[in-house]
Amino acid sequence: MILIKLFYGLAIILVLLAVLFCVMLFILARQSDSLSNAGLINGQLQACPDGPRCVSSLATNGQHSIAAFDVPAGLSEPVAAMAAIIRNSPRTEIIEQTDSYLHATFRSALFGFVDDLEILKDDDGLQVRSVSRVGRGDMGVNRKRVDALHVSWQELILQSQDI
Repeated sequence: MILIKLFYGLAIILVLLAVLFCVMLFILARQSDSLSNAGLINGQLQACPDGPRCVSSLATNGQHSIAAFDVPAGLSEPVAAMAAIIRNSPRTEIIEQTDSYLHATFRSALFGFVDDLEILKDDDGLQVRSVSRVGRGDMGVNRKRVDALHVSWQELILQSQDI
């Protein structure tokens, strides 16, 4: 009888801890609404913050480094083309778009954490930076997102060459 009561007591404590953990994640996700890790500094994308929550084509270390997007000679509006790809992604919002710059946000499905994605057109192609607004890590989400954008970008280029 004592073991059963002890078991139920431990089960209740574990459930309460799980609920507390989910509430904390929800609060942290709501804080990500008001923070922003985006914006150009002197016409360039910002450097990645410390920790594994950011990728950038301008980064020089392996933890943050990712390839830029090559722009074929015939593509006249590459930022607009990238914006079209991003608009087809779930839980996204285009915050700012010009001929040479794009800022979009992506929201996680479960708790609604907000990540910033930026595209900057320069002489070398489209530079990219994707960063989580809160936390130290992102479980590889930003790298996976940019990798998926690379696949969609290559498909768009192949389609435009077939026309």
